[in-house]
Amino acid sequence: MANLYDLKRFDLNLLVIFECIYQHLSISKAAEMLFITPSAVSQSLQRLRTQLNDPLFVRSGKGITPTTVATNLHQHLSKNLNQLEQTINMMGSVELEKKFVIYGPELNFTPRLADFMNALLAEPDLQIEYHDFATTSDSGENLLHYRKADIIFTTTAIHNRSLVCEKFLDVKVILVCREDHPRLGSFATLEQVLKERFTHYDVQDPWIKQYQYDTDTRWAERKFAFRSSSFISIINAIHKTDLIGLMPYSYFTMLKDSLRLKEVVLSTPLPEISIYTLYNRASLNSELFTRIIEKLIPGPSGEN
Repeated sequence: MANLYDLKRFDLNLLVIFECIYQHLSISKAAEMLFITPSAVSQSLQRLRTQLNDPLFVRSGKGITPTTVATNLHQHLSKNLNQLEQTINMMGSVELEKKFVIYGPELNFTPRLADFMNALLAEPDLQIEYHDFATTSDSGENLLHYRKADIIFTTTAIHNRSLVCEKFLDVKVILVCREDHPRLGSFATLEQVLKERFTHYDVQDPWIKQYQYDTDTRWAERKFAFRSSSFISIINAIHKTDLIGLMPYSYFTMLKDSLRLKEVVLSTPLPEISIYTLYNRASLNSELFTRIIEKLIPGPSGEN
């Protein structure tokens, strides 16, 4: 049983501030996370240094590095703070479970994502917010760490003990042009394709950039004539012009009739894109969240 008298004498807020400094190795970033001034963080760190009789962090180049005492403190403290956070989440879940925030692809037309949305809508009095993950400047880890998102659908697998990252599905990617394209039929050689002008999905997602880089390696001579961070704009450009571009197969099947699009089959299929779900491990303490996550059953490769 904890000695409550000793705990009363110790300012537990100092430990929270210490953990923020340790995670970011920056006083200014810790201050930003806690919504306090860097001066207040520095003063709290000095108080903790005095109580523990150790500098905790020392200057290293332009940053700071933890001492062995700080590292040992973090190893014991992080587990206890996670348990405390889980307890608080359990107690506050009734008030917090009114809104569900999702970050994912601009177009969530895949059958699996549509099923997930329907599962959410089946929950009474739940408000859903959906944001395009490709256009945010925040990383997936930051969105979850700062509680800006409940779940993220991302092309990048993230390994973090406080997060759960699972493969959701593999997405088939195809080459697309408008139905009455003057030069391309349903099948095309690499030589024919490279004579055409391409669209380019211009976003900061690191995995999409890597996919584009790999494709550029295969099609080193292709020419880009239209770039946009909006996938809807890219689809419209393909629909209205002789430009060609890459598209998830599920989007194509939904839009091909209304926009008169045509798949161009290649001798070598394009690589698939893996989509992962990412969420806070502590969120599993919520009955609602657990119920929703159970509906995210992985689908077969290339299904969507």
